[in-house]
Parts: sequence; structure tokens; C-alpha cells
Amino acid sequence: MRTCTRIQRQRTKDWRKPERCMIVDRTSTFGNPFTVAQLMDIGYAEPDARQTAVAEFRPWLRGSRANWQSNAADERREKILTRLPELRGMDLACPCAPGEPCHADVLLEWAALSPLALEVRIASTRARVDRQRMWRGEKPLYDADELADVLTQDVHVTCLVDYDPGDGIPVRCDNGTWNQYVRRQRLREHPSAMIRLVEVFG
Repeated sequence: MRTCTRIQRQRTKDWRKPERCMIVDRTSTFGNPFTVAQLMDIGYAEPDARQTAVAEFRPWLRGSRANWQSNAADERREKILTRLPELRGMDLACPCAPGEPCHADVLLEWAALSPLALEVRIASTRARVDRQRMWRGEKPLYDADELADVLTQDVHVTCLVDYDPGDGIPVRCDNGTWNQYVRRQRLREHPSAMIRLVEVFG
């Protein structure tokens, strides 16, 4: 797959979006909901405001509800998650200058994942969102069985995986060992702790 990069979107009349490039600023679905202006309003100054906006975006996209717990936040995240596969193989354009912290760098990390790794990361993120929602007494957004199908699948490529053995602390192993764990789990009718994929590497 081609190496993708971040491009600075220009506001000049003659600027044109290059081929194989997706605009990810706040005019798009992929925009960062944490803005520099908001952070400056509550007392941050540049460059800390810009760094914090990106720092907030990273865990939020991974499913953290620590700093934004509304349905609107979860719906906004889901719009990005649903469209993330469109970013694979694309350069990303945002107004941030080269060298500045930018949420597009986070999106590039997701877009560089293999299809399997991206599928697992998205399902793991959705499961994390629903665990937090249910802990707060809110209705889950996703079908638990559909998520389980993704997060308990056999991994047929040689790679490392992180999985949750049931205590929330990820453990790393190779795909062959993971597949053995999953097969044993399927043989138990009522497993006390369900193991789930968290991340696939490679």
C-alpha cells in the first residue's frame, strides 16, 4: 500500500485537492470536535491549545467518554468510525501547518492499519463505548453479538494480537495461540470470562 501523508489545505483560490486525497477538516465528517478556540476560551494558550486538541481526539476516537459523555459525542464518533475504511490509501488534507500537531496524524495511523486490524480496532472501540454507557445506566448503541463475532474470530494471518482475558488488562500473544484460546472458549457453554480481541498487529 502507498505511504500516505498529511497535506496542508490551502484557502487560496487556485488551490486544488490532489488526487487520492481526502479533506478531513471540520467541514468534513472527519473533523476534530475538540477545537483550539474552545480550549483557548477556557484558558489554554498556543501551542498548548493545539497540542491538547489533538491529545483529546486520540483517546476519544478510541472510545473514551472521559471528557465528553453525551449521545451527541457517541454519534459523532460513530460517523467517523463508519467511514474510516474510506481513508485507506489516501493522503489527508487539513489546514494545520506541517510540523504542527494535527488530528489528521491520528487518522493516518488508523488508515494505515490492515483491513483486519481496522475491523478489530473499530469493533473494540464500539465495545468500549457500550461498556461505559452501560456502566452509567445508558442504553448500548451496538449489537453485542455482532461485536463478539468480530472480537472472537480466528486470526488466519501470522501476526501478534492483544486480547482482553476478561479483566480489562490486555495480553499479547501470536495468532496461533489466540486461535487456540478462542477454540477452547467455544467449547465451554458458559465461560466465566469471555476473551476478546483488542488489537491486531500486522
